[in-house]
Amino acid sequence: MVYYISMILEISNYRQMKHLQIADLAQIFSALGGETRVQLLLALQAKVLNCPDPANCDLSERCCDVSELAEATGLAMSTISYHLKELRRADLIQTHRRGKHIYCSINEARAAQLAQFFESLGQVTQSQTEVT
Repeated sequence: MVYYISMILEISNYRQMKHLQIADLAQIFSALGGETRVQLLLALQAKVLNCPDPANCDLSERCCDVSELAEATGLAMSTISYHLKELRRADLIQTHRRGKHIYCSINEARAAQLAQFFESLGQVTQSQTEVT
């Protein structure tokens, strides 16, 4: 009985997560289903690339020119463009244009929501383990 009550509490905590609905999760997992997209996210996360004007960057310190991503990953610009579009559609990255250059960064708010989801998932698993 205690197990079921804790499960209900965990589910209600999950439902209260701000702005991360089941449709959002499905879109995120779909975007992360491609090896190339994960590679691009890791490249963005791994280091601060050479944003030409970090003081005036509209995004975070991890701002990166798309051409630098192509260089860092060895992928063609058309491939990068397609996969960035999918990551942007899932709201995992942000982009902005300056002249002919497009800059992108990880959407920190979305990453935090995703981390919160996995943390709550781990709590459910932990509570299941403690009961058995």
